[in-house]
Parts: sequence; C-alpha cells; structure tokens
Amino acid sequence: MTGANADTMRSLKPSPDQVMEQLDRILSSRDFDLPQRARRFLQFIIEETLDGRGGYLKAFTIAQVVFGRDASFDAQSDPCVRVEASRIRRELERYYLLGGSQDDIVITVPKGRYVPSFRMREVSDGQATAPAQKPPPMPMDATFTRNAAVALPESWQWLVTAATIGAFVLAQAWVWLDAPNPATTTTVPSILVEPFELISKAPAASAISQGLSYDLVNKLFSLKNIVVKADGASSARDSLYVLQGTVLMDGETLRSSARLVRRSDGAVVWAENYYDDIGKETVFKIQSDVAGSIATSVARPLAVIGERQSASPILGNPI
Repeated sequence: MTGANADTMRSLKPSPDQVMEQLDRILSSRDFDLPQRARRFLQFIIEETLDGRGGYLKAFTIAQVVFGRDASFDAQSDPCVRVEASRIRRELERYYLLGGSQDDIVITVPKGRYVPSFRMREVSDGQATAPAQKPPPMPMDATFTRNAAVALPESWQWLVTAATIGAFVLAQAWVWLDAPNPATTTTVPSILVEPFELISKAPAASAISQGLSYDLVNKLFSLKNIVVKADGASSARDSLYVLQGTVLMDGETLRSSARLVRRSDGAVVWAENYYDDIGKETVFKIQSDVAGSIATSVARPLAVIGERQSASPILGNPI
C-alpha cells in the first residue's frame, strides 16, 4: 500500500452498513463474551448513533430502554449503566486483541461517555510506504546448518523424532488439562468476582474498592461446592455467575453495593447495599466485614442452585 493510499485509508469513515456488519461480526465471535443485556446495550447505542441520535445517549435513556428502569431512575444510586459500559469496553478491547486483530473497522466506546466511535484501522507510515525487500542471501555455511539434521547419525535422528513426538503429546495434554471442566461449569456453580468499581475519589473508598474483590475471592474460596474465579478473560468464559459491585463515599458514610448476575441472560439473582461509618471503624475492618457479609449472602442462592443442578445433571444449564 502506498503512502497516499494509507492517508486515504486513515481519512475514511466506515459507512453505516459497514459498521452494522462489523457489529454482527463482533456479536457472533467467540472472543466477545457478554450476556444478552450487554449485547442489547452495545447494539442500541450503535444504532442510535448511526441514526444521528448520539447526543441523546445518556445513562437515563439507556437505563429505561435497555435495563427497563422507570422514570425514577437515578444514575448515582443505581450504577447499572456505568458498570455495564465498563464491561463492554473491556470485551471490545479483548475482541480486537484476539479474533478482531485484523478487522478493518474498529468500534470503541470512549470512557466517560456512551456514544460509540467508529474508524478504519490505521496503517502506520512505515508499513504503508516500506517497499517489499528481498531476503538477504543465505551464507554458504547456513545451508550446511539448515541441512545438518539430514546428515545426523540414525541414533540421533531417532532421538530428535522422539523428542518432537514427546513435545507434541505434552502440548496436547496441557491443552486438555487447561480446558474447562464440564463438572465445574454445569453441575457446580462457578462465580467470577469482578473488581469493585470506585464511584467517589475518597482515599478510604479507593482502598476498600481495591481490597474487596481480593477478600471476596478468599472468603468464597473457603465455601464448599462453589468454583471461584478471579477477574480475567480466561476465567470469564466458563463462569455461570458474576459478582459485581461499587463503592461510594458520602461524607463519613461508605456505601458498598453488590449484585450477583447470571451470565446467560443478565438476570440479577441477588443484590444488597451495605452502609458503614468510616469514622467508627478502620478501613480493613469495614472491608473484611463487608466481604464476609457478601460471601455469606451469595452462598445461599448458589447453594440452592448447586443442589438443583446436581439433582438434574442431564440438563446442565444454569437455572
């Protein structure tokens, strides 16, 4: 591609049809793993933007259309839109690092707003203008090095072949061991603990938001018949439930909110708010108490779900 063509590529904007085709490609990819409600969220803001209504994309509008909230919705007390938008941004980044790394059209949702951005993938000037170069001539001794394996004694050739086969078998065994275990993803509830989102900038709230997810992983791990997964792309794909939360500081009152979401359809299985006086207890005490309360509360619905799934192992579907 010449430099002029590269400049033209960077200046072009994808057409609405191209954007919708790219959206279909993203939603159908295995590397884009989000529940149905988050997919509706992404599709809604893209369609509204393409139709020229991006300026109306506010948390209130999205909460009513996508989340079914009524006119009393308050974005400060109910951060559902903000939390879901953060998950969409993470999944889009993950998609373009994996299956979408060669896609021509890039869709993003800039932080701090809900209006998506569409652009053609940029080509660096070095890639666009650098002429194709012939590989340097191979030195004479390189030919001997490349063909040295052919001249090895038969005993050495046998060892090389055995080592190659052994490496292949070991790689296949590793893939098999690393694959999701059906027993942990169908009959035993698995829960992904996401980092708690910080809504206020108070130092105490920041410390608690960072430590809550770690404490929750440790406390949930001690419970029986629950598979606990820390936040990450590899663990998110086969978890049946997601534990999400927010931390908000209002004066001396700290509010921690948590909810348990079923990944298959985005249904909220359990939700609760916790209020603590930051002046009466230490940050570590509040963090530990809140994590313990959440773990105890979450364990009840997960235990019931696990019993139902164990009673109907043939179905293998989350309730």
